[in-house]
Amino acid sequence: MTQNRAAGARTSVGKGLTPFGEKCREIRKEKGMLLIDMAHVAGVSPGFLSLVETGRKPIPDRLVPQIVVGLELSSRQESELRNAAALSSKEYRLQMHENSSPLDRRLAHALESGFAKMTPLKKQQLLNLLEEE
Repeated sequence: MTQNRAAGARTSVGKGLTPFGEKCREIRKEKGMLLIDMAHVAGVSPGFLSLVETGRKPIPDRLVPQIVVGLELSSRQESELRNAAALSSKEYRLQMHENSSPLDRRLAHALESGFAKMTPLKKQQLLNLLEEE
């Protein structure tokens, strides 16, 4: 069962793990590790890593790079872990440059203020538009 949130996704698969938690668990299984082992490599406590994996604590900026380096992940695994971390976020930020146009600023504001009110169909249409090549 999947539950979507306005800013980030969580799933109930695997003890309420976020996409990041699911990917960490998958990597641990592939490497024959326990949560305590991954926590040690990442430089955090097992309890903290568990809280991050279930979305009760935000993912620290340094955590993904420490896991990637510490476990010598392949570029594919690194990409998957980074994507899972992005999907697990509860907050997203758009950085505006000093010289951003008024149109850019209006669009960023409209997304921020109107996102929660958008229908799933409108969100899908916007996603399709943004993912066009």
